[in-house]
Amino acid sequence: MGQTTALTLEPRQEQTIMEITAAEIGEEQNVVHLEANMGAYGKVYATIIFKFNADRSGGTYTAQGRGFVDENTMLGGAGVGVWKREGSKAYLEEVVNISDGTQNLHRGVMDMMENTLVLDAYILR
Repeated sequence: MGQTTALTLEPRQEQTIMEITAAEIGEEQNVVHLEANMGAYGKVYATIIFKFNADRSGGTYTAQGRGFVDENTMLGGAGVGVWKREGSKAYLEEVVNISDGTQNLHRGVMDMMENTLVLDAYILR
């Protein structure tokens, strides 16, 4: 097996503030729906499904997103990640595959008091 190269992260686009449009609270998972105008991906709609760890202070999640770049172009994205809650904020990190062949590392802070997810997207591929 060959050596790996050092990981250098460059932003894919400007930081995005997504608006939480709905939340579904459950016993085993929570679901959050978001939307934003998101640079390279246009008008984006996303859903995140949060699973809890044993003490419910964090866990794993999956995400699906659709970005409408223009009237004729839609991109799809799927992500998996980990999250940790501190008070009313959750800190998220995920790897996302996008239908145009790109991959991102997303890091975000979801603030349930402000109904926002502040998201940074970095280029993986």
